[in-house]
Amino acid sequence: MSRFYLDDNATTQLDPRVRAVMDPLLAGHLGNPSSLHAEGRRARGEIDAARDSIAAWLKAKSSEIVFTSGGTESCNLAVLGLARANMGRGRHLITVKTEHHAVLHAFQALEKTGDFTVTYLDVDAEGLIDLEELSGAIRPGTILVSVMSANNETGVRQPMREIGEICARHHVLFHTDAIQSAGKESLDLKGWQVSALSLTSHKIHGPLGAGLLWLKAGVPISRLMEGGSHENERRPGTENAAAIAGFAEAVRLHGEIDPAESGRQFRWTERLWQELTVLGGIRRNGHDTQRLANTLNVSFQGLHGEDLLIGLDLAGLAVSSGSACLVGSVQPSHVLAAMGVPADWAAATVRFSIGAQIRDEDLNEIAGRVAQVVQHQRSLRGWKPAQSLPRDILQEATA
Repeated sequence: MSRFYLDDNATTQLDPRVRAVMDPLLAGHLGNPSSLHAEGRRARGEIDAARDSIAAWLKAKSSEIVFTSGGTESCNLAVLGLARANMGRGRHLITVKTEHHAVLHAFQALEKTGDFTVTYLDVDAEGLIDLEELSGAIRPGTILVSVMSANNETGVRQPMREIGEICARHHVLFHTDAIQSAGKESLDLKGWQVSALSLTSHKIHGPLGAGLLWLKAGVPISRLMEGGSHENERRPGTENAAAIAGFAEAVRLHGEIDPAESGRQFRWTERLWQELTVLGGIRRNGHDTQRLANTLNVSFQGLHGEDLLIGLDLAGLAVSSGSACLVGSVQPSHVLAAMGVPADWAAATVRFSIGAQIRDEDLNEIAGRVAQVVQHQRSLRGWKPAQSLPRDILQEATA
């Protein structure tokens, strides 16, 4: 039985062309990038070239790029580092309830110290923040706002330009976790008016273990670790030259949006949604158009989440329930809870996130396998779609 990988938002497949760039660096003898001998200079040259290449892609300065081990570290460095370095100006922070845990847990850690207070913004039923609520939450002493550009579970895209304008008007630092946006929408540092932006390599067909924080020149930040003066004293530790070179190659190959492919993916996910509505007792989570083209989040009533994922895996479909960072269990989604999705709906949710490897001709086979698994598991539980569902859900399930 053929398998279909439908979990690109968790990690993408390493592009063979990226690996081809990395292999000689892994096979050869690279020195420590901080060493002065030829082997060390070669490693430093690879990192410098990658930094310049990625900076050009972002339309930024090379000195504004801080290489890290991945997205989680980049988000932690931004939130913890910016808050601590700027606490002399104030101690109030703002974020959103639907952020990735790499951001949420960093804010919660700051809050627990007693040195900071945090406002957690609500989202509406479609996953979007209220710009008036954001503006009203900013007060004297607010120093940092962090809002992800696109949600990893639902794909919902926030109004970044408007958020940036609000932060700039109030002279508040603005960080964004743009990890899911890379390669799927334009990263507009100037238009978004961001102070810091987090990225990782493995979401755009690069290697695991390489990420970055773009930090606007002149913005102070406190580093999280001690042990060296690497990355211009912002992130100590010997850089992974091979992974960083692979990151730059992934950016070169996949960093720009392909409008034709993006349009195809949007149509594909829309068609999948339409195919699944015949099952009844399903709902779509998140805004239907203001979203990443490749992402569809669907809840199936009457099922157990872990059983559903296992059944789909056995049927040859690699999917997830949301964030891949909750290891070892299928936990209720904080994103869906913040959107007001009822617990019995959120309990069995599937995120379909596709890439170019999923073709149009795969749709019927994938939809058929999903339907077969859902119907089988519902029959075992003796569950049928209720006839008295709320009107909005009935309309959504039969649209």
